[in-house]
Amino acid sequence: MAFLGNLRALLGLAPILFSISGALAAPQVELEFSVPSGATTEVSRFYYQLTREFEADNPGIKIIFRPLTDWDEVVRMVSASDRPKAGVFVAEASETLELEQRGAITPLEDLLTAEPGGLKGFLAPFIPEFLGNSVCGSKKFCSPPFIRSTPVVYYNLDQLNEVGIDKERLPTTWDELEELLTKLHAHRGRPPFVFGGDWYDYLFEATVYQAGGSLFDPEHNRFTYYTPQAVEALEFWKRLKDKGLLVRATNWKATLNSFVAGLYPVTFYTSGGIESARAHSHFNWMADMLPRNRVYGATAGGGNLYLTAHLDERERQAALRLLSFLYTPPVQARISLASGFFPVIGAAFDEPQLKERYTNDEPFVRIRQQLSFTGPRGMSADNLQVRNVLKTAIDRCLDDDVSAETALRDAQGEVDKLLKQ
Repeated sequence: MAFLGNLRALLGLAPILFSISGALAAPQVELEFSVPSGATTEVSRFYYQLTREFEADNPGIKIIFRPLTDWDEVVRMVSASDRPKAGVFVAEASETLELEQRGAITPLEDLLTAEPGGLKGFLAPFIPEFLGNSVCGSKKFCSPPFIRSTPVVYYNLDQLNEVGIDKERLPTTWDELEELLTKLHAHRGRPPFVFGGDWYDYLFEATVYQAGGSLFDPEHNRFTYYTPQAVEALEFWKRLKDKGLLVRATNWKATLNSFVAGLYPVTFYTSGGIESARAHSHFNWMADMLPRNRVYGATAGGGNLYLTAHLDERERQAALRLLSFLYTPPVQARISLASGFFPVIGAAFDEPQLKERYTNDEPFVRIRQQLSFTGPRGMSADNLQVRNVLKTAIDRCLDDDVSAETALRDAQGEVDKLLKQ
C-alpha cells in the first residue's frame, strides 16, 4: 500500500507488520474505536485527534471514537449485542478468555493468515514480556497488547521530608514501608497510605508476587488464592489497616485524585497514572518500584486491542489498516507520552522524546526498572466473577475482621467451584 510504504520510507523504518492488499472503494467503511481513556479528558482528546489523523490519510475509512471511563464497561458494551458494531476496542488484558467465551471478538490470527509475514511478522516488533495475555483458549493469538502498565508506588516527597525521608531513601522492603508509614502517621495523626477501589485485586496480585507466590498456576491452569504467600500478603495489608496506616479509596480514580490533592502521601497505583501525577501534583513527588518482601514483583496490566466479531471483508481490511497505524513506533511513542502507559513496541523507546523521558526523567526511569520483575495476569473465561471472588475475600478480611486464612480458603473453594478446577 502506498500509505504504509511512504510512511516507512519517511520514517526510515523496516516493515514491522504486514502489507494489506486491495484498495478500499466507496462507500466509506465505518469502524468504532472504543478506549477506556476517560480517567483524564486530555487522553480522550489525544485519541480523538489520533483518529482524525488516521482518517486524513485513509479517506475511505470513518472512525467513530468512543471514550469510556470504566474498564469493565468495555466488556459489558461489546457483549450487549449478538452483533456489535464493527470496530476495534481496548479492554483490560486479562479479559481475553472472557471475551472469547462471549463470542465478542475475532481472533487476530484469523485475519493475518492471508497477509504477507503472517502472525510471525506481526509479532516481531512487540516486547515479549507483554504478550502473556494475548492467546485465547483455542490457542489462537487473539489480541495484541496495546498499552501496558504495572503497579507502582507514588510518594509525596514534601510530606516524606517532614519525617526525614528523601527520594534517595525510599522504602525497598515491606518492613521499610511499614516503618515509613508509622512515622508519617505519628507526625500527622492520620492514615498516610491510600489504595483503591475497583482494581485492588490487581494490587493484591502484585503483593502476592512480592511474597514469593502467585495467584495463578499456569502449568495447571489453576487459580491459587489459598497459599501461604497469599495469606501473608493479605495479613500484611490487614496489619497496616489495623494500625491506622491504610485507608481505601472509594474507586480507582479517587485513589490518584486523593494523592495529587495532597491528602495521602503514599499510594499504590498503576504506572499509567504518572502523567496525571505530573500534571496535577502541586508538590514534589516520586514514583518508584513496589517494595519487595522476598522478591520484587508485579503483574502487567493495561489493555489489549480487540477486533469485534462478525467483520466483513471491507471491515477487516479497514481494521488492519488501523492496526498498522497504531503500532508504528512513532504512534506508540506518542500514546505513551500522552497517557503515561508503557509502549508495547520495543522500538518506540528509541523515539527521541520517549528515549529522553526514560533516560533522564527520574520517576519514569525508576518505574521502568520494574518491567524486569513483571509477569502476565491470571485470566479465565469467567474473569469478572473470578475477580469478584478475590475482591470479596479481601473485603471480608479488611472490613469484616475475617482472618486472611479463612477469607482466602473460602475464596479458593468458590473459585474452584466456579471454574470446576
